[in-house]
Amino acid sequence: MPESPVPTPAEAPVLALGPSDEPQDSGAVVAVHYGDYRTQEIWVSSGANIGNWYPLGGEFGLPGWGGGRVPRHPVWADVLARGPVTLLSAGDQATYAAGWAAGRRRMVQQMNELSGEAVSGA
Repeated sequence: MPESPVPTPAEAPVLALGPSDEPQDSGAVVAVHYGDYRTQEIWVSSGANIGNWYPLGGEFGLPGWGGGRVPRHPVWADVLARGPVTLLSAGDQATYAAGWAAGRRRMVQQMNELSGEAVSGA
């Protein structure tokens, strides 16, 4: 199968943001430790509490409140202190579709490999 031209997070060039690079738009989204599923955190700038950033919970897990880990109302410096920060932005529809299709093809390929191993190992 032809490989997708869409880079994976490990292949994509990542420019880490610094103290003077804080996105100014309300609702901006950044990732700390982008591409590492074990430590990645997704943060969103607050529209109601301007100048503050809050982590998304659920599937990414909360980074821990209190105990010095994350202040109640984190600012940009608190986000930067957690690790390398990458600004996330939407890609065009074609890029999204190519990445989705490549991911589906890879999943089918992995399932076929696993089913082949199960048959040969039985």
